[in-house]
Amino acid sequence: MNTEPLHVAGVAGPIVVTTKAFGGRPTLTVAGVPAARTGKRYALPTADGGVVQATLRTAFADPYPVVAVNGVQHRTGPSIPVFLRILALLPILLFTVGGVIGGLVGAFGVLANLTVARTQLAPAVKALVMVGVGIATAIVWLAIAVALNAAVS
Repeated sequence: MNTEPLHVAGVAGPIVVTTKAFGGRPTLTVAGVPAARTGKRYALPTADGGVVQATLRTAFADPYPVVAVNGVQHRTGPSIPVFLRILALLPILLFTVGGVIGGLVGAFGVLANLTVARTQLAPAVKALVMVGVGIATAIVWLAIAVALNAAVS
């Protein structure tokens, strides 16, 4: 999923961060051109032909990374309320009752909730959808558990 274009003074064009729904490193582009990556830093072209160093940081359960250019942090999306971050993480609790299978199903639920958090829905609607995702993950886990129990018996 792409972030909205971020305009930073001195950088040769708008910065866009592309994140993947199922993990992997985010990519950073300037004016549509991928930025060169060296370790944990990105080399962003400047308007005067030079290069400025930037870092990309992601907070736990925050679907929008932060780009730091010359020590100044720029959010790539709106701030997510704490209660939505907590709701996004709730499906992983299936690990406590479902072991590895519950953890895997719960991880997919967390990824789905983080995708919901990136949408333009109202916070109350996001919360309802996240609760629905949590219930759906519990139902999927229960169906898998019943099917495995029936297969073993």
